[in-house]
Amino acid sequence: MFMQTNLWEECLYCKDKCCKWDIAFPLFVTSEERKKAPLINTRHPCIFYDKNELCDIHKIRPFDCRFFPFDILKLNEKFFWIIWKFNCPILNKNKEEFEQYLEEHEKELIPKFIEYLDNYSKFRLKELLSKYQYEVLREVKF
Repeated sequence: MFMQTNLWEECLYCKDKCCKWDIAFPLFVTSEERKKAPLINTRHPCIFYDKNELCDIHKIRPFDCRFFPFDILKLNEKFFWIIWKFNCPILNKNKEEFEQYLEEHEKELIPKFIEYLDNYSKFRLKELLSKYQYEVLREVKF
């Protein structure tokens, strides 16, 4: 998958590195993803976070990592893109940039992940809701 947008590049320069703290751990990992990277999600911070503060498995990282900093929440039997409110430089971007990113996710990722959406949208939900607020961006387009 080639992302036309580069929102994620903000992560390269961020000092907080979400892969080092609780919002990124544990991850929702499918059995197929676990086969590609058996050690994924076994240690906090991520075991694939290298000495240069980059992801060693960026090309095969789980959907959960690919969606970040966006997430999917099921509300009234519909799926919505949300963004958790925490200290992240991506959140300071223009929301128009979000839309292109979400559209690319819907085209490239969602079709490969659709069977997991219901479980994914519930994964860690109570825990995350107890720690963070979120903003609904829009309904997921299938």
